[in-house]
Amino acid sequence: MSRPAVQVEGTNLAGALRRHLEGVLPRFQAIPGVAGITLNGGLSRGYADELSEIDVTLYLDSATYAAWQTQRSPLALGIVVIDGQLYDIKAVDLAHERQRAWESDALWDASYAEILHDPTGDIQALLAEKLRDRPTAAAAAGHMMQCWWYYRLAGDIWIRRNDAVQGHAMLNQAAVALVKALFCANVEYMPHEKWLFHLSRSLAWLPDGWPARLTAMLGTGDLSIDSLAARQAVIDALWRETDAYLVAHHFDGAPVHAMQASTYRMLDFLARRGSVTLAEWRSQGFGGVPNYEPFHSVIRVEGETIALDRQRLLALRPDAMYAWHYAVADAVRSAP
Repeated sequence: MSRPAVQVEGTNLAGALRRHLEGVLPRFQAIPGVAGITLNGGLSRGYADELSEIDVTLYLDSATYAAWQTQRSPLALGIVVIDGQLYDIKAVDLAHERQRAWESDALWDASYAEILHDPTGDIQALLAEKLRDRPTAAAAAGHMMQCWWYYRLAGDIWIRRNDAVQGHAMLNQAAVALVKALFCANVEYMPHEKWLFHLSRSLAWLPDGWPARLTAMLGTGDLSIDSLAARQAVIDALWRETDAYLVAHHFDGAPVHAMQASTYRMLDFLARRGSVTLAEWRSQGFGGVPNYEPFHSVIRVEGETIALDRQRLLALRPDAMYAWHYAVADAVRSAP
């Protein structure tokens, strides 16, 4: 399967930078205590231009890493010029990297990393371990919720309050959240914000007409209330298209939006069982007693048991709770 790739018009200098790296690499390899070296950054993803640096990570044994914290290292770290070329050199403790959890952008960068030096196979084993579990689409629900909150709730507020600048600022946040949801929908590692929108153009699945609609999603027009409302409509359409794809392909066709799927699953589980012990509830990964809607209105807690009050569920009216929660409760009671 093809990965999201750099699509920049202009001369690609990756070949020249790689040749420079080939000339410098033996110096890095010869440094005592260097257990492995990887190429990271844009060059590992196949692109470089006159603004690019060569990103190199040096994996050190623990003793060497500790020594470099108390004495002058054999080479400068961070942004440094070597033989006229800009490098970004990072040094890490290999043993510590094995133990620590890597953040999402570190995993994304590592998924493109190229091993340059690995005499004992430790770096290959490290990357295989860190990248063993592929991303899942489950995280899309949170991003879709965040997008909806920014474009619909905050967007409506600032349209009503006649502040287009604040409203557009909220839609900027919605756009970021939506693009993150698209990476989740494609089961791809989440890029650093520096690359997020650019790499979205080469995802395997995208809403129809994505390049033009991406431009429209980011366009602030004349910064009027009308431009804010028009932009909100663009994001709403993209959100709904993305939501439909997520529900169909990753959320088992749930009768709610992706952002509501986990709440629906919890209430549906309880509705089908009638009552469960807290131990059974937690065994499903649901946590403790759900003291929020729609649960608060329709459950009873009796000692170590959570029970559904089915009559209360059936009697719920749309004005009984927030529409978001009511939609989940209504979907559960309408389920076959």
